[in-house]
Amino acid sequence: MIHELLLSLSGHTSPFLPESYEKTPNFTVNEHLSPAEGALLTSVSKNLGQKHGSITTKANDVVANHPSTVCRAVCASILSKHLVQFQQKILEVEKSILDEDSSIVGAYSIVPLSSIVGAFDGWERRLGWLSKLVESIRSEASAGGTRGSNAQGMYTSSGIIGSLRDATHTGYPDIEQMALDLVKVAETAWLKQLVSWLLYGKLPSTGAVDFFISQAAQGSENDEAKLTFVVRSELIPPFVEQATASSILFIGKSLNYLRTRGATPGEGDDLDNSLAMSDIQTRHLSRLSSLTFPINASRFTTTIRSIRLSLSKDALQKLLPLPKVLDILRLLKDFFLLERGEFALALISAVDERLADKQKSAMDKSKLKGPDSLKHIMIKEGEVKSILPRVWSTMASFQTLDDEDGDQDLDVARELIELSLESKAQHLKSSRDVQGLSNLANKFQDLLLPTATVLTLRVEPPLELFLSSTEVTAYARIHAYLLAIRRAHLHLSKLMTLSRLRRDPRPSPTSGASERLQAQGRLAFGRSERLKELRPVWATVASATFLLAELGAYFQSEVIQRSWMELQAWLHPAAGTPSRPQSREEKHLSTGSRDSESSPQKQPAEATPVAGVANQSEAGLRDPERLMMAHQKFLGFLCQSLLLDRDSFTDRLRALMTDVDHLCALMNRLHIIQQSVDLEKQLHPTGTSSNSESEEARLIDDLASARRKVDGLLTTLVGLLRDIDSRRAGGNSTYGLKGHKVDDEFVPKMSNGLDRLLLKLDYTSPQTRASQSSDADAFRWSE
Repeated sequence: MIHELLLSLSGHTSPFLPESYEKTPNFTVNEHLSPAEGALLTSVSKNLGQKHGSITTKANDVVANHPSTVCRAVCASILSKHLVQFQQKILEVEKSILDEDSSIVGAYSIVPLSSIVGAFDGWERRLGWLSKLVESIRSEASAGGTRGSNAQGMYTSSGIIGSLRDATHTGYPDIEQMALDLVKVAETAWLKQLVSWLLYGKLPSTGAVDFFISQAAQGSENDEAKLTFVVRSELIPPFVEQATASSILFIGKSLNYLRTRGATPGEGDDLDNSLAMSDIQTRHLSRLSSLTFPINASRFTTTIRSIRLSLSKDALQKLLPLPKVLDILRLLKDFFLLERGEFALALISAVDERLADKQKSAMDKSKLKGPDSLKHIMIKEGEVKSILPRVWSTMASFQTLDDEDGDQDLDVARELIELSLESKAQHLKSSRDVQGLSNLANKFQDLLLPTATVLTLRVEPPLELFLSSTEVTAYARIHAYLLAIRRAHLHLSKLMTLSRLRRDPRPSPTSGASERLQAQGRLAFGRSERLKELRPVWATVASATFLLAELGAYFQSEVIQRSWMELQAWLHPAAGTPSRPQSREEKHLSTGSRDSESSPQKQPAEATPVAGVANQSEAGLRDPERLMMAHQKFLGFLCQSLLLDRDSFTDRLRALMTDVDHLCALMNRLHIIQQSVDLEKQLHPTGTSSNSESEEARLIDDLASARRKVDGLLTTLVGLLRDIDSRRAGGNSTYGLKGHKVDDEFVPKMSNGLDRLLLKLDYTSPQTRASQSSDADAFRWSE
């Protein structure tokens, strides 16, 4: 009987014991045993023997079939170490019985069953914990997945490491020790996967589906060479912070670029480069080998940081120099953030001229159809691409003869910036998740042209390591947003040139018949009546013009320029924050222009902030990865400060843009009609009213309706701005008010709110403005 019991504990079947107590719940042991002995025998075989066999079967199944390398390593360790220890315990008990050890064998060579059960004290708890662990790894999760499960419902490396770490916080020393042993196994297996990525820029050859970095789906056949690696947050182990995961992604992408496209061009031959990379890999491997288990989060972060700085100092500073990064940032600021106002004016003028030509050639160009009057015009891809060359030509004409070197930024922009239909770029793949760039407003792409268009930047290697498609898309949306405000303001300002609608020209005395003088008097009286009817419209135009002008100025000066100066202050801590916006020539000097890069000996060290930054980069202060993270924070903060994440505000602003276009179209059409009516009255003083007069009356009614819509939207927008300001003043802010340096990391300063803008927009209610018939302004300047 003892022999059968020991075989049952080893996981074998016995004729005296059932194969499964779950299938035979009413099983009774041999009638020759006492109830107490039967209960002990049942407990031992059920809680030890059957669990031992179940763990062995399920663990072998995981080792053979589970997709996670870490889970397979954990189950292999359970089989090779912990279950082997249990087998060894069975052999020790059997040897004690054969040797008649007094701790188990009693008088007259009797072996009490209670002694055998006592010898396995504690193993019931251990095997129970191992059984639950293996079952959780092996079995599929419930629908929708659980913590630590992937999309297929299978346990992942992050899930098993997290569970084992949680199990170390227990009151049982034996369970804690087993959990610590398995944590070491799991983290060692995970580190082996990480080594392939950190040292060679390659995804793990086995178990890559369970690694927290994966390769994204390719967008098209032409994108095969692009770096499309992404971080899967659900697979990040608990000791890896999100910022550390981003650093690991950057290191692997950089190594992948060096491996696939050649190491540091122009720096020695292939053999020297191979020796240098081998030396780098040896140093990085020694840093990873110094980690102890369980891995401490802060020490792991420090190790990854040292690897990143070492790689930046040895390779990336030559591959991705700081001046090159600053050049592309300045290009984005000048053309996408509209720092160069002449670009916005030239682009809007070129588009307006193109649309005017299209309208003249259209069959129904003379019919006004409200705010959608231009949607019947079809814009082709070739026509869109022909706009930017005209813009570049216009901007080139602004250069003076004294500018011998020409505008280098304009030449670079001509090569890299493209204007295309949105359908070509609206599905750009994201290569990393950037704070503040999700759910950006995409409501202004179809305001420049009737067809939605997007301004894109062609990111050439190796800048794709620094600038992702997500960030380029964010810049494109910011550009469309700012350009829509500038365009609406420009169109409203152009209405002031319609002097016939704005002024009351009195007829000068002329010689002629009395009937002619009477006709001129009637004409002057009619113009005076027109001015009275249009006075509320002009008040609304002034209101909208003022709001758009102040809103655009606030965005450019208080948001974009201030944020850019904060970034420059972080890049050049010795230079400090400039007290005024710099000119383009000063920007070239302060950000490392091509002249300073090619002739460094002509400038003293103290006059070249970039040289200081380069020295700091070598010390690990301004490495490319940190610069990339700072740019992400800068762009995310920019989107938030520009209110692009406020759907309520952007929806109302988009509606205002549409109604402003409608209002401008009505005003321009009314100007043409009134010219026609006045000409008819001059030619036929005694003639009857024509169709032009009836159309004039209809246009005035439409203008009154459009004016009321614009008034309502202006009031709503100012109310939303006040609400946003009150929320920000209450501290409801993502970035806080901590300044721009926290442990030498770039943190943008949050503005004190929109109070400066709101002080200028002391908006009166429509009822008050309606009573002020002599007042053409809808806003009061705050004293």
